Amino acid sequence: MYLIHGEQRKINHVWAHIKRQHTGEKIAVVGFPKKLPENYLRNKQITFYESLTIKDKWIVQADRFLAKFEDEYDGIIFYVDCTSEEANEMKKIAAKYRSLVTLTVASDLPISIEHHPLKQVA
Repeated sequence: MYLIHGEQRKINHVWAHIKRQHTGEKIAVVGFPKKLPENYLRNKQITFYESLTIKDKWIVQADRFLAKFEDEYDGIIFYVDCTSEEANEMKKIAAKYRSLVTLTVASDLPISIEHHPLKQVA
């Protein structure tokens, strides 16, 4: 699992991450309606889902999304700018799935990308 931390707009870093970690793979970017940076990635053959609709229940929705679509994508990016606590909760969920999960996390620090290897749960 990857966490992209930072305060500013993260889409340039998301695209750099995709090129570095997912070259040639099928990727989905998932987020809230009208919050996804589609214009920047529109011509890069990435699928967008505005599937997260309830801010305080997005983790449950993300879990359902992974269960439904994990076999269709090599990587799934949740563009949500969540809290660190939500990121820790999402790590537990991501361990259940085959797809490589990336998550944007709100932070006052400069933008950084952290890799968190997860043990797959049987």
